Amino acid sequence: MAVRVPEIDYYSLHGIWGAYGSLVLGRIGRGAGVVVGDVRPPRGGMFVGYRVGRDEPRLLPFSAGVKFGLGASAYREDEVDSSRADSQGGAAYFGPDEIERRVSLSGEEWKAGALSFRVVSFFGEVPDPQAVTPASARSALRPSLLLRLAFDNSGGKGPMTGLFGMQGIRRPLSDSTAGGLLGMAADTSFGFAIRPKAGVEEVMDWSVIEAAFDGGADGSSRPLRRLASEGGLRFTIPAGEKAEYVVALGVYRDGIVTTGLPAHAYHTCLFKDVEDVLESALEDAPESLFRAERVDAILDSSGLSEDRQFLLAHAAHSYAASTELLLAESGESVFVVNEGEYQMMNTLDLTVDQAFWEARFSPWTLRNELESFAERSSYQDGLGIAFAHDQGVDDCFSPVGSSAYEMPGLTDCFSFMSYEETLNWVLSSCVYASLAGDLAWAKGRRVTLAACLRSLRARDANGDGVMDRDSDRCDGGSEITTYDSLDISLGQARNNLYLAVKAWSAFVCLEALFSRMDASPSPESAAAAESARAAARTIAGRMLPEGYIPAVFESDNRSCIIPAIEGLAYPGFCGAPAAVREDGPYGELIKALKRHLGTVLKSGVCLDASSGGWKLSSTSKNTWLSKIFLNQYVAERVLGIEDERTRRDAVHARWLRSGSADYAATDQVDSSTGKDLGSRLYPRLVTSILWLRKD
Repeated sequence: MAVRVPEIDYYSLHGIWGAYGSLVLGRIGRGAGVVVGDVRPPRGGMFVGYRVGRDEPRLLPFSAGVKFGLGASAYREDEVDSSRADSQGGAAYFGPDEIERRVSLSGEEWKAGALSFRVVSFFGEVPDPQAVTPASARSALRPSLLLRLAFDNSGGKGPMTGLFGMQGIRRPLSDSTAGGLLGMAADTSFGFAIRPKAGVEEVMDWSVIEAAFDGGADGSSRPLRRLASEGGLRFTIPAGEKAEYVVALGVYRDGIVTTGLPAHAYHTCLFKDVEDVLESALEDAPESLFRAERVDAILDSSGLSEDRQFLLAHAAHSYAASTELLLAESGESVFVVNEGEYQMMNTLDLTVDQAFWEARFSPWTLRNELESFAERSSYQDGLGIAFAHDQGVDDCFSPVGSSAYEMPGLTDCFSFMSYEETLNWVLSSCVYASLAGDLAWAKGRRVTLAACLRSLRARDANGDGVMDRDSDRCDGGSEITTYDSLDISLGQARNNLYLAVKAWSAFVCLEALFSRMDASPSPESAAAAESARAAARTIAGRMLPEGYIPAVFESDNRSCIIPAIEGLAYPGFCGAPAAVREDGPYGELIKALKRHLGTVLKSGVCLDASSGGWKLSSTSKNTWLSKIFLNQYVAERVLGIEDERTRRDAVHARWLRSGSADYAATDQVDSSTGKDLGSRLYPRLVTSILWLRKD
């Protein structure tokens, strides 16, 4: 069953997997519609509603009331602009108290009056296109979603007229398909369609609302006004009947869409145009809807609270919105996750967090990202191999060995993350090899993994297992972490508690991986174990009498941080479950971190005194939801702390539906209010997939 949400006025990104396109909707009285090559909400409107007889039409509130395109007055000086674009034409919008909004893993549904409007956008597992037949690839990688509109006129005494339409369209699809499809498209980049059937018509005019609901003098639809930029589908439902319609919405990005590494959208090798996409989506609609039901069953049977179900579903839709599958000129597929509003490509400190999601639904994409980073985005500094922060921005691939983000001479935002990104590549590799069961891949990358181990150890000058040497690429600056906009408690890489535990985890996972790859004990396995033991001693030895470990091991720092435990998420997935047990080989470290979390997880420290939500650092209100979810998993499933301190999900859900309502799945928020602080429209919140783990 879908989860009913109490606050309905917030944006969702219904991403079309691999297409870097979305249907965006949800803010009342704000723009809604399709975006392609971006995730920012559109300014135009979307029209979903109905009229019974000659009653006032009622619409869902998916329009900002803005003028879009030219109206009649642009062509005739004496024309009164009453037919301006987006005129309500006598229609009224449903109010929030009249609307029920429900969210599921496959999409969401809006109900109001006699109308139900459902978006079905996520269909589950995605196979490797190079390992399946072309027919299977067309089905799995089709850049489309489905819309289900249901109208109930069973109690009506006259006909009901329904409408689905948008601003920003310019052509009826019946023109290009010889009547085989009814619908509308915006140039060649996106469109929506239905198969012809009785009671369904295309409408297009300066105001699609007026065209749909007023019609001609005899109630018939108006002729299509092809100069207009509003159009849609009009449905006629006889008195005493109910009707449901399935509409396909598809996108298409033709030609070379990237620079630096020229590539096409992968779907262009499977489909010839947006019409082909829509035809295929409608043909396969029953199978797609069945797949969506199976996806929804994942949450229905999960036992998760409604708040966690919402958080996971909301995250899934935003993640899909940032995904982009490309076809390089070499014929190889290239998978990219764009970084939300920032649009950076395959940001490696997101890849490591999204690895658990991809290992569940598309493990081949994780392998693809790892290969791409090894081949294009690794470099040698004075201490060994390291990895760039990202692979470019806004479809512009950076030169080999560089990123769009990192700059020399800095000590905070935009500095290098050489150490952490190397940890991230290692941990992501270990997660992939273990969860995908692909030890052969790891053996093929053994040389790179061994180089990473040597490089990580070289960045530890005194042999205590903790990074204390910055990359020479910093050129007088210093390295930072993924928590780049936080204060020193989480922002500084050197002698940082969060990175120290993450490094310990990487050494543990590498020891386990080398042991599985090698028939006999290897120098790499021994070296990884040595660094893991050193890091464990150092971290546990930093415990203060107050019962916590300071965030930074220098400058008398006393900040308290939750992500001290973050690194504990990995060993259990990577062949070393004993490493995170209190009675295991690193028991003293695990006990120390459990004590640490118990100390800091208090109101006014790392529980916000105003909201009750988690704040990652005691010295900053800038908190990351994706990291909260990851650390909740560690607290509950690894450390066994599951009580009122960890059950703050209702607060976190409200942050997204209220404080950050403008920006769908926002990662960085103010812990007291949930107000967006950065990382908006973000993919990384799929760390919440860890809540579904049964092991």
